[in-house]
Amino acid sequence: MTALLPGPSAGSTGPVPAAGPPRADCVADTAGGLTFDLAGLDGLADRPTGGAALLLRPRERGTDAVPLPLTPAGGGRLRAALPRTVPLPEGHWDAWLRLPGSPDRRLAPGAHHLGPLTAARAADAAAGRVVARLPYATRGGRLSLRSWLRAPHAEALRLSAGPGRLTVTGRLYGAAVTAHAYGEIRAVDAPGPACRVPVTPTPEPDHPPTEGTPFTLTLPHTDLAADGRSRTWSLWLRPAGETGPEARLARLLGPGGVTTAPTPHPPLALPSPRGPLHAAPLYTPSHDLTFRISPAMPLPRRG
Repeated sequence: MTALLPGPSAGSTGPVPAAGPPRADCVADTAGGLTFDLAGLDGLADRPTGGAALLLRPRERGTDAVPLPLTPAGGGRLRAALPRTVPLPEGHWDAWLRLPGSPDRRLAPGAHHLGPLTAARAADAAAGRVVARLPYATRGGRLSLRSWLRAPHAEALRLSAGPGRLTVTGRLYGAAVTAHAYGEIRAVDAPGPACRVPVTPTPEPDHPPTEGTPFTLTLPHTDLAADGRSRTWSLWLRPAGETGPEARLARLLGPGGVTTAPTPHPPLALPSPRGPLHAAPLYTPSHDLTFRISPAMPLPRRG
């Protein structure tokens, strides 16, 4: 195996970095914790690792980096653990390798094994929140981590279209859907008041409390397209009315753990005074549900 970080040379104060970045394999346990294993660190896994760490650096300003100590794990590997109990604010975190006497180095992604978060769901239900962490490869081939922390959280599960409306079925974590509940559709790219839409609790027999409170939210998409202009709308749930908390609808969870890429709903064709429109439910890079309305592109003429 080619050494990614060769041992120190005579007179040096630490290991000399090699050309290629070290790789970190990642495994998720059922409690939502992440374990990172690093191999190819020539000889480092067999001697004291005091000060060595996998460093998570936030891209957002105003947040401190989180060091995860590296310890020998056998087989020439170093291991760092990110338990679910370690606070990690929502955002993007870049993974770095910190070794005493050497510059910090970006890590590359290895194999990822992300299993079902059965124990994590129970912990979320007890704490009234949803914590989700997803390792991924950047466009430059480096390891980063996307962290979500939502309290409460409105999970969008299914979307169904009907005449003049779109219905979102979801589950609410961390709050109850009361008789005062309603949804809000807010224009992302233009000022203006939010549009209120009805929300209905959807009782399910034998529904486990760890899986949130079911609800349905109905969008009158023809009303949103009345002026014929391109608009993007975000969707929110107000489970207790005006005075209570709010939760943005998103798609974070799945049967296999954190959802890596939510599937968008097919666009809908809408009439408008200025011509036909496309109404497309989409997910942002942060997995938040949006509703984009734009002019329909006419089909090219043949011949």
